[in-house]
Amino acid sequence: MAATPDAARGLPRVAEGAAFVPREELAGAANAVVDGPRLPGTVLSLSHWRDSGTPDALRDDTSALIVLRYLAGGADGREVHAVTNNHYDEDGLLAIWLLLHRPPEGAPERDLAVAAAEAGDFGTWTDPWAPRVAIASMAMAERGATPFPEVGRILATAGAVDPAGRLYRVILPRVGGLLADPERYRLLWRPRWARIEADMALLDAGDATVEDVPDLDLAVVRTPRRLDPMALHPRTPRMRILTAIPDGTVTVTHRYETWVDYASRPLSPRVDLGPVADRLQREERNPVRWLFEGVQVIMPRLMAAGPGGAPAPSSVPPDRVVELLAEEWAPA
Repeated sequence: MAATPDAARGLPRVAEGAAFVPREELAGAANAVVDGPRLPGTVLSLSHWRDSGTPDALRDDTSALIVLRYLAGGADGREVHAVTNNHYDEDGLLAIWLLLHRPPEGAPERDLAVAAAEAGDFGTWTDPWAPRVAIASMAMAERGATPFPEVGRILATAGAVDPAGRLYRVILPRVGGLLADPERYRLLWRPRWARIEADMALLDAGDATVEDVPDLDLAVVRTPRRLDPMALHPRTPRMRILTAIPDGTVTVTHRYETWVDYASRPLSPRVDLGPVADRLQREERNPVRWLFEGVQVIMPRLMAAGPGGAPAPSSVPPDRVVELLAEEWAPA
């Protein structure tokens, strides 16, 4: 969706020179939340989270796109000097960077930030640098992967306290360099990218297949191993993914797009699959427990769980799972 020049009229204006402030340091100060829920003192929400309070005129699929709509929308209200968030992830990092640094329209870093935010949240992309930047932005904040000693110290001393705010402070100044030269950070993205390329090769060779079932908004994926979402999601627009691997393990997953306030097109609503899990359990002959993780989970799964709670082989064939899903998802 294109931003309109007056989409943000009357809204608080994030000041030039505004800074990221960890939520635990806000002390109730007026703040703009990017990619998260409203917090004490929030006067502006730029988030694709549901019920975040983001104005309708700014709605878009990712928080990064919402920020661009806001910046183009002519905000002229009270100044806000604190920008915050409650968690660390790709869309949050890149959206905050866009809000604070405001690269001009057409700048390669701006376009790559938007594409990488989508790749990170949804696993969809066309520019192969987008997933690499998304992967690197998360690896920067991971113990054992980060190249930054400050991040290592933060993670080592975090204990039970979420270190997201402190991580943002250290990593935000590095985002511009990542976007300008992602090849420089190849040690961060190369291992996962190699797996993604191997998964894409499986799909290209037909050793893994994707069958779209449009009436159910379902993709049935038959694959020798579980595929990385960044390899799979660009191949199907379906928001419900059934993955079947040869050992009998079957999982059905709702994509992340269905959890956020997705704006560019209507999506199939989430449906409680607890009744389907109960029916599958009655047909199950293996020592597993069918369960559905719940519609409120970010990417909930319907699956047969083994003793440790992980997906396990089922005696129920994938086609039977599809039959039961079709009955549950049939229009009333």
